[in-house]
Amino acid sequence: MRLQQGPLLSDLGLEHHRCLQVDLHLDQEAEADPVTGRLRRHIADRSGSAAVEFALLLPLVLALLFSVFEAGWIMTQSIMLDRGLSRASRAVQIGTTAMTYTQYKQKVCDEAFILANCEKALRLELTPIDTAADFPTSTTPCVDRSVAIDPVTTYQSGQTSQLVFARACFVVDPMVPGIGYGLSVPKDNTGAMRLTSSFAFVNEPI
Repeated sequence: MRLQQGPLLSDLGLEHHRCLQVDLHLDQEAEADPVTGRLRRHIADRSGSAAVEFALLLPLVLALLFSVFEAGWIMTQSIMLDRGLSRASRAVQIGTTAMTYTQYKQKVCDEAFILANCEKALRLELTPIDTAADFPTSTTPCVDRSVAIDPVTTYQSGQTSQLVFARACFVVDPMVPGIGYGLSVPKDNTGAMRLTSSFAFVNEPI
């Protein structure tokens, strides 16, 4: 093997020689300024990018998850309110025993057993119907939790073979009021949602 003496950069050409000189010059400047070097290394570091993406997406995922649970729970309570009202109204319909307002409410709560604090959060209304004008046109009356008094609404079980229109309103706090569906659902001045139900029946003849 023969060693040929000569300049190391002679065969690289003038352009390559200039590039190497520029790179060496920049490296010398970076070493001369440690703050700039650390800043460049910090900017080039990508080790925390996954944590940033996780922090940005986590609130959206949680909002979607809580919205699904909230909507499902509200639907379940609404279905149970419908069930309780129809089953309790059946007892009034057959007319075996005269039911007071308190007994009627207790019957609804017994049938809709998942409704929390049912007797204090539930308001009922029974209206006999003789003509189309007798149907209530106002919104379903609900319990106002901001006042201590809860007046009894219309409660008339009607006569035999008479059409009766029943309405119920149950107020409940959302599980997560500040996220997703719980944030957008309409609420009263106490922050409670209003679940309503209605049921029409004809009293059995004697």
